[in-house]
Amino acid sequence: MVNLSSIDSYIHKQALAAALINMVVNPLLAFYINRNVDSVALSGIIIDTIITSIVMTWLVTVFSAADINRQLHAGRFKNENLPHPGPVLSRLPRRGVLLGTVLFIFTVLIMMILTISISSLFGIKELSAEKLALFKLIYTGPVAYFVARMAILRQL
Repeated sequence: MVNLSSIDSYIHKQALAAALINMVVNPLLAFYINRNVDSVALSGIIIDTIITSIVMTWLVTVFSAADINRQLHAGRFKNENLPHPGPVLSRLPRRGVLLGTVLFIFTVLIMMILTISISSLFGIKELSAEKLALFKLIYTGPVAYFVARMAILRQL
């Protein structure tokens, strides 16, 4: 087993928590909202994916940035060699609200490309509420994990 530093462990746990929460909440919301329809057309799937990408990315970023900043101000990681955000991430805004906005723009663009490409590749024109919930179960976890990591690393 790999021995993670305290900061690496913190980043992983926070990102994993964001992923798990979103893998539960988003599919349940999708199913609840669409439970009375036979199917959701591709246009509805795309709109749902855009809204989910905006709200999820922004909230994960704001909460992740706020929590790591509280931890840093409390001196939790003061004796550690903190990772640097890197050349691209270090150019993004540090404030959670602004960073969340930038990240949701990228998330929406990436998710639209993936959703449209997958739909086109497999000939998907609609999904049942159950399959839409499954789709959200599949993509929201990895997106939330990645966004939380980026938000935390940008604060370091």
